[in-house]
Amino acid sequence: MSGVSNLDNGRLVTVAREDDVPEGSMLGVAVSGNPILLSKIGGKIYAMDSVCTHYYGYLPRGKLEDHTVVCPVHKAEFDIFTGKVLKNVPALLRLATHRTATDLRVYEVEVVDGNVRLRI
Repeated sequence: MSGVSNLDNGRLVTVAREDDVPEGSMLGVAVSGNPILLSKIGGKIYAMDSVCTHYYGYLPRGKLEDHTVVCPVHKAEFDIFTGKVLKNVPALLRLATHRTATDLRVYEVEVVDGNVRLRI
């Protein structure tokens, strides 16, 4: 089992095949209409919300650097393991948009028989 959970004991939902997420890559999936980002680092798959909390950038279109995803819109940075904001958008952008990036939800991940399952 990999990933970090800050959710209750929800149900497990299969969202992808393990082969769909090569090492060092990101994949966007949707579960019940919720966009989720899958990434594989060090052979483990992690999952978190895939929309930036600052200005709705779609994170799978961003850049994955080590264990950090960089938003393609205003460059906020999030930790893949925890969903925590590592670097917020510049102060001028926060002032102009009246928004700041906040932490993203992460999901518990299980890989069973090559199927990637999330606890939702």
